[in-house]
Amino acid sequence: MSKVKSALYAIVVNDEHHFSVWPTQRRLPPGWRYIGPTGTQAEMQELMERQFVETTPAMHIAPETRFGDSHFAD
Repeated sequence: MSKVKSALYAIVVNDEHHFSVWPTQRRLPPGWRYIGPTGTQAEMQELMERQFVETTPAMHIAPETRFGDSHFAD
């Protein structure tokens, strides 16, 4: 199996609620953090599409409802 096919990915988020699928073997850019499980790139993309539908930047969301710890739905 090649490195590309066996690489693990994770969902990452920044303070503005921007989500991305990121390879775990690469260092995160400043301001980003890992959330949730790891898996293949396709698995993480599908999970992100199912779980995270908010597209409003955090600066436009009331402070009391902003992102805290992520919890994945069952």
